[in-house]
Amino acid sequence: MSDTRAVSLVQRERAALADALEAGGPTAPTVLPGWEAADLLEHLLLREQRPDLMIGPKLPVPPLARKAQEGLEGLRALPWADRVEKFRSGPQKLSPVRVLDGLMNTIEYYIHHEDVRRAQPDWEPRTLSAEDQAELFTALKRMGRMLVRADVEITLMSPQGSIRIPAKKTSRGAVSVQGNPSELVLWTFGRDDAQVSVQGEDSAIRALENAKRGV
Repeated sequence: MSDTRAVSLVQRERAALADALEAGGPTAPTVLPGWEAADLLEHLLLREQRPDLMIGPKLPVPPLARKAQEGLEGLRALPWADRVEKFRSGPQKLSPVRVLDGLMNTIEYYIHHEDVRRAQPDWEPRTLSAEDQAELFTALKRMGRMLVRADVEITLMSPQGSIRIPAKKTSRGAVSVQGNPSELVLWTFGRDDAQVSVQGEDSAIRALENAKRGV
């Protein structure tokens, strides 16, 4: 039996996300409003392998815009299994994204894997290892303060520790958001199905409802 600990979290989440996309097909739902699996996979492929196609079709230079649009349409014309395989295989060997894979993609793949999983009616939270939770908590410490903008002071609390996020402008109180790092990551990125507990005065909790979460 292989030791899954020898495979990094980002590699495991990439593989699991690819499996979920392949199994569900291009029209499978996600929790992202207006996005099916095909939209999510296109986002992942352009972000990682063809960022030029993200803005190319909008360029004010018609020849360049047409060429980029043709590239985008060519990607969309590939069979679903081929598109999934392009994502599964990852960036090319000389791509800087490959070097930065863990830093750049661990949270990205974890969140989008959950975006596919939690669109199913029978989904349940996964049990992640202590090592995986610690890795997600480290990433959350690095990013959390940039992801939530609210007029309340927020303390993210988990078994791995806590993270304080100051109020954006005038403070209207303080709240604590408690959960495992895996769920706190989802919450800070605006996923309302995150399994967290919010505590604080009623006025502060109401103010938190107007918070902006995510990138």
